[in-house]
Amino acid sequence: MSRISLKRLVLPAVIGLAAAFSAGAPANAAPIASAVAVASGIEGSVVRVDHRWGHRPHYRPVRRACTANQAARKAARMGIRNPRVIVRRNVVRVNGWRHGRPRSVVFARSSGCPIIR
Repeated sequence: MSRISLKRLVLPAVIGLAAAFSAGAPANAAPIASAVAVASGIEGSVVRVDHRWGHRPHYRPVRRACTANQAARKAARMGIRNPRVIVRRNVVRVNGWRHGRPRSVVFARSSGCPIIR
């Protein structure tokens, strides 16, 4: 009985120590001095910033309307196979198959493709 309680105390302590010692590693990834450099000249000081494109968040443009590709991808995530897209003025209809039966989903033409029916 005492061996079980000893295991219950030692295992979380080891995990906690490992987490405490590994927490400081990501903070040393890139020194701040390499990211920003200030150059002085006759005109004044110019700040050059190294954007490091590999470490920036992905840029996603803002889309105002639901496109046919967006609606087809959303319908595929909902489980609709072989999507056929019909784009109208205010709606995007996606027809396809789900669980062996024909299915249809209607999306609004606003951003994010909200489901109408």
